[in-house]
Amino acid sequence: MFCNSFGPYGFGSPSSIGFGWMFLVMGLRLLVFIGLIVLAIKLFKNHTNKSKDSMRLLDERFAKGEINEEEYLKIRTILSQKN
Repeated sequence: MFCNSFGPYGFGSPSSIGFGWMFLVMGLRLLVFIGLIVLAIKLFKNHTNKSKDSMRLLDERFAKGEINEEEYLKIRTILSQKN
């Protein structure tokens, strides 16, 4: 009678019975995927900042006269090979 408006079984449409967990799993997968993307971006930025910082420090040491040109070029070659 009045249950016909809720589908043939009286519980809603047949496609919604038992399939709610699929949306939960899809949502969790999406959250994990987004978390991995954010983590990868942070790690990449951290790595590039460290290499730039080391070159900047080397330039500062050379500008202050703490190291000579030979040492500067040697260390710069080593640092650029690591990146």
